[in-house]
Amino acid sequence: MYLKPTILSFFVIIIFFNTSFSASFSERKEFNKILNGFYKNNIFKCQYINKSWSVGFEDHPYGMVLNTTAFKDVLVFEHKSMIGTLWPNIGEISTDKGVRKYQLWKKVTKDEFILLESDYKSDSNSYDINTQKTNTEYKTYFDRDSLKIAVKSWITDFYSCEELNSSNFARKKLIDIFVNQDSYVKKDFSYREKNPNSFQNKIELLSK
Repeated sequence: MYLKPTILSFFVIIIFFNTSFSASFSERKEFNKILNGFYKNNIFKCQYINKSWSVGFEDHPYGMVLNTTAFKDVLVFEHKSMIGTLWPNIGEISTDKGVRKYQLWKKVTKDEFILLESDYKSDSNSYDINTQKTNTEYKTYFDRDSLKIAVKSWITDFYSCEELNSSNFARKKLIDIFVNQDSYVKKDFSYREKNPNSFQNKIELLSK
């Protein structure tokens, strides 16, 4: 007699549970799925350990180097077979690194990821994500304790990582950078213009 209402109530609860934990961050359908995954999963803060590997480019040295242009901190988000790397510090974006605040990566082996090609502008000026479109020249290695990331094809920066405890409000503010990165990039360049002496641009070979 009471079985049907009980079952109905159960499904209503399940539907409510699923919808209440799904947010709308982006107008791009596939991109929004990824961002929802980032919002629900762990975030890691990775700090540069003053070590990079360079294969040499133009007048830059080959070998283990100190890259003063490396991002000091990188936030890493996870969702299934993908990760997102976000540069949170203001002023570190430059035309030399590429005018973007984040990159998306697709897993190819246990700890290895390759760059996912995508637009890096606001929703109104970007196509949706195509997870089959990748660039194998750029690789990243991430195992939750460490990050090795190639922001440029010829140099890989090394980081030490730890899980970041953050509120839902803080998570939403960080994910907003993925969606509206244009406005954040403008702030970065404005800061650099006002503080030109705060940023070094050297790649030095480390002693053996």
